[in-house]
Formats: sequence, structure tokens, C-alpha cells
Amino acid sequence: MLLLSVGGSFWDGSIELLLHNGGNWKFPKTLFIFWIGMSQAGVLLSAFLLIMKVKIHRRTSLLLELSSLCSLGVALFFVLLYPNSIQLNNGVFSIAIVGFISLLFFVTHLVAADSAEDIALCKELAKIRRPLAWIILPTIFWVVSAFALDFARLENALWLGAFFPLDVVACVFYMGLANSIALLSFENYNNRLIGRFLMLCSWFMSLLFLWIILLKGERSLASFVFACAIPQLLLFEVVRESLWGRLLVVASILFGVLLKCDFVVNHNDFHFFTNASFGSASLMFAGGALFAVIFFGVRFLLSRFFENDEILMGEESDSPDGELPDVEEKKYYSPFSAPEFKVVRLPVLCGILAAVVYGYFTSDWIVLSGPFGAYVSSLLVCLQPFVHLGFSKKRKENRQ
Repeated sequence: MLLLSVGGSFWDGSIELLLHNGGNWKFPKTLFIFWIGMSQAGVLLSAFLLIMKVKIHRRTSLLLELSSLCSLGVALFFVLLYPNSIQLNNGVFSIAIVGFISLLFFVTHLVAADSAEDIALCKELAKIRRPLAWIILPTIFWVVSAFALDFARLENALWLGAFFPLDVVACVFYMGLANSIALLSFENYNNRLIGRFLMLCSWFMSLLFLWIILLKGERSLASFVFACAIPQLLLFEVVRESLWGRLLVVASILFGVLLKCDFVVNHNDFHFFTNASFGSASLMFAGGALFAVIFFGVRFLLSRFFENDEILMGEESDSPDGELPDVEEKKYYSPFSAPEFKVVRLPVLCGILAAVVYGYFTSDWIVLSGPFGAYVSSLLVCLQPFVHLGFSKKRKENRQ
């Protein structure tokens, strides 16, 4: 489809837009916003499920976090390809900081799998997984909300208000669920729990879209049809249990969110269809192809961390494969004496101090201070296991 669309761009003359864009073509900005949302979706869902203590196996979380990093790479590709159409601001830089934190989150999973025989290291890494998720989740909410409000301030004052960040965060979470079903389908696995969760979220998104359409005057009917109406086909068992049926629903959701991004950029409900060209299709398929190449390339290189493993969610695995169960999970702790709080309190305090110092010497206090503080906190949390192991080794040597 990519080759056909590129060939068609010679036929309708849109090849000039692909090669010599001067900044008037807004579709690259639409795709940039879409892939920026995808870059937050996977890690947001992974961190949320971990915090909620849903039994999600390491392979599933690795797939979600890897998809976020690959999506960020695709967004960077559009920035480099069309710098005149896409303007970088502090919101984009804060998303890059979240991308680095997501990379730390992803690497800790890999290190835990690679050191499965080292029980001491596995125990230390198990202590920081949920604290990292506690840092990542509010940071993503901060960054996505700030990015949405900054975009609304620059593009259209109609979207200024509390409903727009809520809409954006909900769309990102919705994309994460749809993306997880697609990724697990390529792993030849059908996770029915995520499917039911996606259906529930489609009802919430339908209410949110209708509320915005009816009360706020924002007409995005085409996006509503693809992102909310078509996913109701999951109510039928023949669609839920069919691989192509699930992929059809997932493709409809992602396309509906893309239409939403195009509406936000161009302020026209049917702008995508009335201005459709082979050049636009080429960019859309190029983004998908680049994501597939990066994702499956990294997936192949890191296959030893993924293979020989069950993909479980909602059930406990008999073979933890590098992850240790929470033996103290049934004990009650007061909020300030919980193990997670003990792990995260000093790094978060240092992160807040670093954010204050950063804000004192720069003017980017509101947008970048939160992500920068989360960046410092995540680094300190990731250093704790190795510091603890170093002190324990010294104690053993001194005893000997």
C-alpha cells in the first residue's frame, strides 16, 4: 500500500508536497500529533496496570513499552522530514524527557530478565518497578495535559479549558488499549480481558465524544463513527473471537483518533476526506511501515528476552521467569511506611529540589519543571538497586 500510494502521488501531482513542502501542508502535523499520542499510550497503559496490581506478564509490558519508544522514533522522523510544518516547543521537549524515562522503565525489565539467575538483583529490581510506575503515570498526565493546552493556545482558543486535556488523555489511554490488542495479535495471542476493557472504554469515549459534540460545539462526527461506533462490533462474539475482526476494530479506533487529530489541526470535520491525496496516504503508510520496521527489528534483536514465555494477564504465571512474586503483598502498611513509599520518597524529594533549581535558573518553570523533576527522580530510583548491592557486597567482604 505504501508503494501504491507513492506511485499514485506522481499521478495526482502530490509528490511535490512530499518532496518540496514549504510549511503550508498541515497533514504532517496531524501525523506528528498522532504518533506523539502513541508514544505515550503504551507506557501509560503498562504503568497503570502495574499500579493497579493487575497480573500482567513481563512480555506484555515489554511489548507496550517498546511500542511507545518506537512511536516516539516515528514522531521524530516527521520532525526531521518536515521541520517547516512542525514547530518544536517546550511541550515537545517534555515529551522527549518522558521518552527517556520510558526507556529507563523498559531497560529495567530487560535487566531483570537477563539477570534471572541473580536472585539478589531480581529482588532489588522488583522493588523499583512499581515506584517507577508511580513516577511515570502522573508525569504522563502532566505532559499530555500541558502539551494539549499549549497546542490549544497556539492553534485554536476553542479548545482551551479543562475538557480538552481530559479528552486528550482519554484518547491516549484508548489508543494504548487498541495498540495492545494489535501487538498481542501479532504474537498469536488473544487477551480477552483487554478486549473487555477496550469495550468498556469505548462506551466512556462515546459519552465523552457526544458531550463535546453536543455541549461544546466541536463537531468531530467522522472521528466518533470510527473511534466509538464501529468498536461496538465487539459486542458480537464472531467479531471478538476472530483475528481479523479484532484487527478491524483496532484499525478503526486508530483511524478515528487520526481523524480527531486532523480535526484539531484543520478545524474541519471532513477535511481529511475532502483533501485526500496519494501524498497524504504515502505519509500515513510510511509512518506505519517505519513503526513496523523499528518495532519488529528491535523485537528480533531482543527476542531472547521475549521468547519461551507465556503471555498472561489476569492470571498468575507458574514460572515467573525473572520476576519474583510479592510475598509481602497481603501485609498492611500505613501510607508513610509502605515499601514503595520508602523507595520513592528520597528520589522524589530530590526531583522536586532539582525542579525548583531548574525553574530558578530558567524561564520554563511551568512546562518543563515537572518532567525534569521526574527525570531526576527516575534516575535516582534506578540507581538504588546497584547502590544496595554494592553496600551488601562490602558488608560481606568485611565480615569475611
